[in-house]
Amino acid sequence: MKKLNITFCSYPDFASNAKALYEYMKNRYKNSMNYTWIVYSEESMKALRDNGINAIVIGTDEFWDYVPTTDVFFTTHGNLDRNKTEKSIYIELWHGIGPKPTGYLCNNPSEQDVTGYNHMSKTFDYMVVPNDFWKVIFSCVFHVEASRILNLGLPILDYFKYADGKKNLSKILNKDVTKYRKIIAYMPTFKKGFNHTEIKKMNTKNIFNFPKYNEEKLDKFLRDNNYLLCIKRHPGEEMAFTDYNSQNIITMKDTNLESNNLSVNEIINAFDMLITDYSSLGTEFMFLERPILYTIGDIDEYCDERGIIFSNFDFWASGPQCRDIDTLISECDKLLKDDNYYLEARQKAKKMYFSNLQDGGCDRICDFLFDGNKISNKVKHYKNVEEQMNKEIIYKDLVIKEQKEKIDMIVNSKGWKILEKMRKMKRKIFK
Repeated sequence: MKKLNITFCSYPDFASNAKALYEYMKNRYKNSMNYTWIVYSEESMKALRDNGINAIVIGTDEFWDYVPTTDVFFTTHGNLDRNKTEKSIYIELWHGIGPKPTGYLCNNPSEQDVTGYNHMSKTFDYMVVPNDFWKVIFSCVFHVEASRILNLGLPILDYFKYADGKKNLSKILNKDVTKYRKIIAYMPTFKKGFNHTEIKKMNTKNIFNFPKYNEEKLDKFLRDNNYLLCIKRHPGEEMAFTDYNSQNIITMKDTNLESNNLSVNEIINAFDMLITDYSSLGTEFMFLERPILYTIGDIDEYCDERGIIFSNFDFWASGPQCRDIDTLISECDKLLKDDNYYLEARQKAKKMYFSNLQDGGCDRICDFLFDGNKISNKVKHYKNVEEQMNKEIIYKDLVIKEQKEKIDMIVNSKGWKILEKMRKMKRKIFK
């Protein structure tokens, strides 16, 4: 029996939901399927191949030869939507869930974004989300039928639950993180975003982008309590900011992760608390029911430029919010010393975002898609109703035109003209 060709692609390379699902499938199906990663750089390709993983750089001759042979695509950003074939199944895993509006939920989506999301919505056969709450939201984001959005899981949650986060973090930072009493992550969102708007009031030498900032106070708080603060910015912005590397504050970059063949999701459960702003990670971190603190010093500008789903950040924030360093320090102190502080809010949020999901749901995704090593009979290709109707109209018009041409040929033929003469003579005889 022919092996299925399974193709994965993510941004950054070898990360996010695609990586988590790939590792699950490799463990479940072993070598009964062919697995290929499409990556964006030669470095990524070499790193993966050195680890025995088949990888191809997008846009190369090898890519164009391989991609039409794909049976199932798994992507996180619609990366390969223009490479889908009629026989392939396209599964969009997406890359985050949270308060940031994307696609058709944006107030003023750019022409480029409308084109991109519109094409994606006409390409993928299914999109995978954690539960019905996200099914409704992503149906609006992409303008697609709810039936194409499957509430099966969020593969990165396998890392949240099962990864050895502290071991991975120690490897990345090249230091033993277990010597700290608590480990705090600061991971803000990408302020430019897919909608091509940008937060302009950004102090790149200020960790939290606060109008008033006192780094000495923060450093003293961390030292006095033996806390470690790990800063991880979005890969699209990390080069713009000052790096911090001291005993209690350290900056991580994507290169640190990539050189160790790890993604940010594989260190998440190492953190006792998350500091973030409007990032999807703030929503995903709720799965662990651990404390979250929100820095919202630029929320007015962010809401004007990008917006928040439901236009209410309080709906999304299951923890205290701060706009200055003094509030940040005092709230950190409460969250890390009182386990019950905001606990009920976190538990309610977890129920809303994940229902009864116990892990990433990779088993449910595969159970739906595959019968053994074959694509399940219940899996259907998406057929755009509007396009199908247009095709039928065009087809009918062509049939009518073709029939008319045939009739004209008959009417104008020599044989038809002789028959017409004979019919006229017959009518005269019997008149």
